[in-house]
Amino acid sequence: MNYSINHTKSPFAELDTVTVLMPLPFQGGQLNQKAHVKNLDYLLNNNFLDNGRQRVIGIGGTSLIHHLDWNTLFEVVESTSQIIGKQALLMAGVIPTPIPQAKAFIEQCLRLKRRPDYFLIMPIPGLSNPDGIEIELRTLTESFGIKYGAHFVLYLRDSYLKTAYAKLAQTSEYIAGIKVGTHPEDVKTLFATVPSSKRVLWGVGDRATNAARHGARGHTSGLTLICPQLCDEINNAYRRQDLQASQKLEQKLAALEEIRFMENRIYNYSAILTAAQLGGFKDIDLGEGGPFNSPPPPMIVEQISVCIEKLKHYH
Repeated sequence: MNYSINHTKSPFAELDTVTVLMPLPFQGGQLNQKAHVKNLDYLLNNNFLDNGRQRVIGIGGTSLIHHLDWNTLFEVVESTSQIIGKQALLMAGVIPTPIPQAKAFIEQCLRLKRRPDYFLIMPIPGLSNPDGIEIELRTLTESFGIKYGAHFVLYLRDSYLKTAYAKLAQTSEYIAGIKVGTHPEDVKTLFATVPSSKRVLWGVGDRATNAARHGARGHTSGLTLICPQLCDEINNAYRRQDLQASQKLEQKLAALEEIRFMENRIYNYSAILTAAQLGGFKDIDLGEGGPFNSPPPPMIVEQISVCIEKLKHYH
């Protein structure tokens, strides 16, 4: 199969980029909006993507949205939209259950003066099955697609759902793509079944080369606040089909990504925070730690310390 990518034909080609998943900063157990704004300013002023491309600013799982109430989550989306304006795209994560609250949140976001460009449908917690998920997500996305022209990206975290998600992407004009948070083989399957106008995004960090070999178009990044130049250059390389270069670049952050995703991603958030603290960066502020995410143990901190020394050059 030919995995070469034409980045200009699809209305969703703007997703062929780096989607930065913002690790929201907390202070004293509360969200620190001032620090969040500082981090957004840093990203807007440190863009290394080629051809004048924009990043996507994502509010998702790495942002700890599961630990925010709906009002606070809306405030984050609202403040983010105001700061980035048209300098970046905005993807707002939404946990699609309970359904009434999810609908109310989406409606609220779509009434903003600068509304999200995309909504990321997060994995469904609790008991469910593929047919039920397909029915509910079709109803949810089409209701806002028809009324507002809203577009959605589906987040695949369980491989058994890929057939249902592919069907949604095939049959709904409001599904822009699928974020693959499983393994590259699922990228291969989805690339072969999802319409070419839709996007298949790699969703397991900046080690995106293997997924790009299978057709991934763009990737999500948790490390862009730490090393934006490196994360962007990885995307630049695989977009121009220089997979050797992107593979070489991603090896520079591979050790830190291994820590983030070890043992079912237990240090996904806390490793980023620790890296920022050890890096001594004054132009970003990731706070003192978020709910349910304690600092890594000393042995892991020591490993992160070694990693960050190699990445400071790319901050």
